[in-house]
Amino acid sequence: MSDLLPSNATAQERAMSNATARIGEIDVPINTLWNPKTCPEAFLPWLAWALSVDVWDESWSEKQKRATIAASVSVHRIKGTRGAVTAALDALGYAVTLVEWFEDDPEGDPYTFRLVIEVDDRGVDEALYTSLVQVVNRTKNTRSHLSKISVAAKSSGTTFVGGVPILGDVVTVSPWSISERTNESPTRVGSTVAAYDILTVSPLEA
Repeated sequence: MSDLLPSNATAQERAMSNATARIGEIDVPINTLWNPKTCPEAFLPWLAWALSVDVWDESWSEKQKRATIAASVSVHRIKGTRGAVTAALDALGYAVTLVEWFEDDPEGDPYTFRLVIEVDDRGVDEALYTSLVQVVNRTKNTRSHLSKISVAAKSSGTTFVGGVPILGDVVTVSPWSISERTNESPTRVGSTVAAYDILTVSPLEA
């Protein structure tokens, strides 16, 4: 391999030249690395840093990480607004309703707001609760303050309906023949619905 080193270059200098020459052989798909949908999962933390994601948690799922990165630019454009808060929280995959103090009944303390989070079977653990508070505090305006987070549980399931028809006939053969016969039987339908909730109560920290 040719290089620009002088003839009196040391062995260490020639080794460094050989090592750095291989950098050009490494494929760097820039268009893939800068896309939150196609970026390899291992590089997502660096992409989040490059796009100024305010809150990052390694315990998030890959889907939540990619959605948070994808929403970062639009959130920063309207940062400090109600829309920025809801957009940042929606990226985590939870339906969130923001209720400002003048919208509440009864009316809350001025310049406060609360959140109502609709959860499914995933639930909300302490780590996610902490992430939600951090996201809110980094995207809201300085004047407003989060007063409360309420959790609305939502359960969904599948209802199965089954039926077993039971029919019976008693036929008596007489000298005459039966030209027409009609059977009538009632149909009964039964169903069972079972729902389970797991609630973990943590102590309130002072």
